[in-house]
Amino acid sequence: MSLRCAILLACVLLGVGALHAAPPPSSATAQQPTIERLLLARRWDEAHTRITAALRANPADTTLLYNDACALAQLGKLDLAAEQLLASVKAGFRDFNLLESDPDLEPVRSHATYTAILEAAASVPQKSRERPARTPAALESFKQAHGDRYRYEHDAAHGLWYATTLSETSHARMRLMLDQLADHLASAYFGEMPRQEVLIAVLREADASKYLSNEAVRGMYEHGSRRLVTRDTGGSLQHEFVHLMHFAFMERSGQRHPIWMQEGLASLYEDYDRDAAGKFTFRPNMRHNFARKQVKSGTAQSWRSLFAMSAKTFMDDAERLYPEVRSIFEFLAREKKCETFFAEYILTYDLDASGVTALERAFHEPLNTIEQHWRKWVIARGTIDDTVQRGDAALGVQTEDTGDGARIVRFLKGSAAEAAGLRVGDVIIEVAEEPVRSLIELQMACAKLRVGMAVGVRYRRGTTDATAQVTPQVLR
Repeated sequence: MSLRCAILLACVLLGVGALHAAPPPSSATAQQPTIERLLLARRWDEAHTRITAALRANPADTTLLYNDACALAQLGKLDLAAEQLLASVKAGFRDFNLLESDPDLEPVRSHATYTAILEAAASVPQKSRERPARTPAALESFKQAHGDRYRYEHDAAHGLWYATTLSETSHARMRLMLDQLADHLASAYFGEMPRQEVLIAVLREADASKYLSNEAVRGMYEHGSRRLVTRDTGGSLQHEFVHLMHFAFMERSGQRHPIWMQEGLASLYEDYDRDAAGKFTFRPNMRHNFARKQVKSGTAQSWRSLFAMSAKTFMDDAERLYPEVRSIFEFLAREKKCETFFAEYILTYDLDASGVTALERAFHEPLNTIEQHWRKWVIARGTIDDTVQRGDAALGVQTEDTGDGARIVRFLKGSAAEAAGLRVGDVIIEVAEEPVRSLIELQMACAKLRVGMAVGVRYRRGTTDATAQVTPQVLR
């Protein structure tokens, strides 16, 4: 964009010259729900086609122009995206916070026109271009209850507040994990972060009973109060963070997804690996053996009845159903169908909110056939080792949860960990390059050990992290 154009744009933003009035109702309004669904489903090409048709009837619609810029940016048509973004601003678009934070515009951020828009927008008085920042009521309530026993930190980029008692290193590790997870979830399913800020509190054990009903409940997300509480920074935090993102998406889209889908997707993200390129792969956890046992015994719920369950019916039988819905989403991930299914679900929600139609469209097969593929896969996969029993390889420690690891409280006779130099009070945070943020994660990591095969055990002593080579011994 030329300097002259940038100056003219600044004049437009400051109110010098005429602005387009709000467009009257038109055929674009009738098409908008379809366009919104396509955008939510990240069907950029189809969305652009529909928007182009709608703009013929209403070329000054700021929403259509802005959404077209997003679609074109995602399609890699950066000059056209910048042109539509500029047209949207000239037509009256003023939500510059959204423009700067919207992940769909990421490809066009280095374009000269985008830069000029932001430079011109800087001339606009702050009150006219910013939505007021709001501190979550949950944060104020938490501070009143717990004061300076917790440290508080704001992640403005993702709209999150943190309350933790973690060490600097553990807190930074948790932040990095959630930053990566948030960006992945936004890209793969939900499009953006929640529009209202949320409190994430990693509870001290002394405070957990005030928020969680019993010791078996590891975490909870309450969308009404925008508060996520958890006992640890591992699988429970990851599970509840998916709920945080999912509930915000359902609120924006006006869709209420079924309980099997909410819990299946959240459970999937309890255990995963992320490589240097940002690719997520999912590991079986303790739920797999339960699901496999049910399939083998013929007691697994049929998918059609499972998908039709109310939340109450599902939660009344949660112990049996959580393993199955996680297994279903693991199967979708293995088939590379998770994102495709989610997109199809958004598009077919009004037709079939259960998810059956979306699955059939994602696989191009009837539901019963897909279910049979899943059942065969579950059985063929075999069981996973998720316990440490007498005769197994062991570190030789008894531990307790710390929220970000497993603290050694005593050594067993002939302890391999003690022989390697670990001490009572050390907090184990990694075994054989697998993160340990809870007793469950320590158990899963230790179940994979082999007698006599040395592994790295990372631990925290005071405020310092260190690694020891430990040679597991037979548990007696």
